[in-house]
Amino acid sequence: MNTSTLTTKAQFENGTMFETGEEMLYVLQLNGSWYEMGKQYGNLSKEHMQAMYDVIVQPEFDKGLISQKEAYELFGTRVFAALSLRRKQYFQGVADGLGWPLEKVIVLDQSGPMAIYLGKLHSFSGCSSLATWGDSTVDGHSVVGRNMDWSDLFLDFPIYTTVYNPTDGSNALVNVSWPGWQWMVTGFNDKGVYTDLHDGTSMGGNIVSVEKPSFLNSVVDYMAESDSIEALSSRFQASRTDIASIWMLADKSGQACAYENTIQENRKRVSDKDASSFATVNTFLNPDWGLGIRETQSFSLKRFDNLNARHDDLCGHIDAEAMRNIFDLPLYNEDGSFKENGGVTKPTNQDVDLTNYQVVADLNELQMWVKLPALGSDTNWAHIDVKSLFNNK
Repeated sequence: MNTSTLTTKAQFENGTMFETGEEMLYVLQLNGSWYEMGKQYGNLSKEHMQAMYDVIVQPEFDKGLISQKEAYELFGTRVFAALSLRRKQYFQGVADGLGWPLEKVIVLDQSGPMAIYLGKLHSFSGCSSLATWGDSTVDGHSVVGRNMDWSDLFLDFPIYTTVYNPTDGSNALVNVSWPGWQWMVTGFNDKGVYTDLHDGTSMGGNIVSVEKPSFLNSVVDYMAESDSIEALSSRFQASRTDIASIWMLADKSGQACAYENTIQENRKRVSDKDASSFATVNTFLNPDWGLGIRETQSFSLKRFDNLNARHDDLCGHIDAEAMRNIFDLPLYNEDGSFKENGGVTKPTNQDVDLTNYQVVADLNELQMWVKLPALGSDTNWAHIDVKSLFNNK
């Protein structure tokens, strides 16, 4: 599917929501100052953000797990106060576009960390990523693939591929996530720099460090200002996170690494010197931690081995199509056994989560493909020509 086939669903000021032809998958193109882009996002996503709030946040209040007042203070006012000016202006725009209190917008954005704070296990689930480049790919391009694995609960909400075109000199960005989760989840900027998030709580603990700013939102700033993986990596090196997480970084030059973070430590894992691929899952794999290599409930080590094996099967012949084929391979057979020569995708929940969405990207051409495999066999990869949606390209 080409971007030219996108059809306009709604417009507000200089922002547009497009339908892709695939169920539950939308593209938002936002343009202007960060405040203006926030206002466009809020106006265009009203219906979907309210549905997210009603299912993800409101039940926490109804069950007495946390009061609205406490949530607004701890995951609203506190978080907003430590944001960059860019993010403050953006979220104020979202609130104005929605007609919501600012604290409500921030609490929805932070409902993942809030779930960790409330002691829920497996908050960020079992994601998988693979980056490859150089001799491994057909044309030497850097190609990445990623699964976002989460709860069945999230299948009720659409996926937004949101393109930000700021006018303040920042990099243009694309980010794939659910409505209202506006921190950096999966995406790249117009310089071909990529990052994605993986849950690290099984390694680093189910803890929120409330004296630190929202690292999830800090990464948006890093991507807006970093023109290379070296620049992005430097930002990670200088930071400590408020939640345990794992991030894969890559760029169009043919490099990748991962940062494995606890609330007090931040360690970099790099590929072998001559490698032309790099896989990331939900296990800390840097030996400097002094941890034995540990399997997780979502079978991180099995997924890691599968990605590396499927890469090696196709080494030298990988392009975006081949990467999509790798990520189309399921982890399990229907009977629950591991699939021989399998992949990482879980269209149904056969352990502790399922694959909510998938992304493949060519970082040199700024092209993206997105798929929602849990919707069934009729769902397809939607091709999004992000380069054409970046205004300065």
